[in-house]
Formats: sequence, structure tokens, C-alpha cells
Amino acid sequence: MKRLKKINVITLGCSKNLVDSEVLMRQLDNRYEILSDSDKDAEIVVINTCGFIGDAKEESIDMILSAVEAKKAGKIEKVLVTGCLSERYKKELSGEIDHVDGFYGVNDLPKILKDLDVDYKKELIGERHLTTPSHFAYLKVSEGCDRSCAFCAIPL
Repeated sequence: MKRLKKINVITLGCSKNLVDSEVLMRQLDNRYEILSDSDKDAEIVVINTCGFIGDAKEESIDMILSAVEAKKAGKIEKVLVTGCLSERYKKELSGEIDHVDGFYGVNDLPKILKDLDVDYKKELIGERHLTTPSHFAYLKVSEGCDRSCAFCAIPL
């Protein structure tokens, strides 16, 4: 049997990101060994970023830089970045941070899977790799907001 590559999906920010990461991990099942955020022996790292408030942006950038350093040291083969920060600042991030293999927006699940050589399976309700305790799970009731309030970053 072929050994599965180890992948770590790191989720930063809100519970919406957690649900998105769980959907991604479910799609990766059977093709990759899914590791928890604390595992350091991943061959591939996917960072689901937050770009909503300053502290979250800083945490996301720090995590990206940490993964890039691990890649430069030969500890990681591939670094992929998705989520709100990547959606909002893709051009700036790709211009400033080298060694990231892909920046993806919040609706780019099929692109991420293609770059990981995984066939996209239509997203169905309940098809998630739950990371929460078994007695609860987050429910995503909307996909952002379509209002354009000057003070808000949500309608990316």
C-alpha cells in the first residue's frame, strides 16, 4: 500500500474558517494523512488565514512566515495559503512572501484540491472532517455579507 503524505491544515480566525477547513480535510481523506495543528512532521501545510482584525492578520502572517522558514529548511515540501487574508491581500502577499506554493481565496476549494492532485467532490451538508468534540459542531449559516459598510472587511 502506498504511504499517504502527511498534511496539516492550520485554521486561524473564526468558526467559519473552521468549517471551511473541515470541508477541505474531508475532501482530502483517503489521499492524505490528516494531522492536527500541533503536529510538526507534516509534508504539506495549508494555512486557513483570517484577515478581519489586526491581531488576526498578524497571527496569519506569522504562521505563513513560520511555515515558509520550515520549507526553506527542508522540513515541509509545500505551503498553501487560503482564507480571508489571502482573499483580500493575495497580490500583496504573493509579492512580499516567497516560497508559498499557492494563495487561494475563500471560494477556491476546487483549485486547492486540484493543486493537491485530489478530485473535487461536490460539497454536501455534513461532509466534513470534524475537529470539534463529538458533542458539537459549528454550522455555517451564511457565506459572508453583501453589504459594503466602509468600516467592515467581510464583503471581500
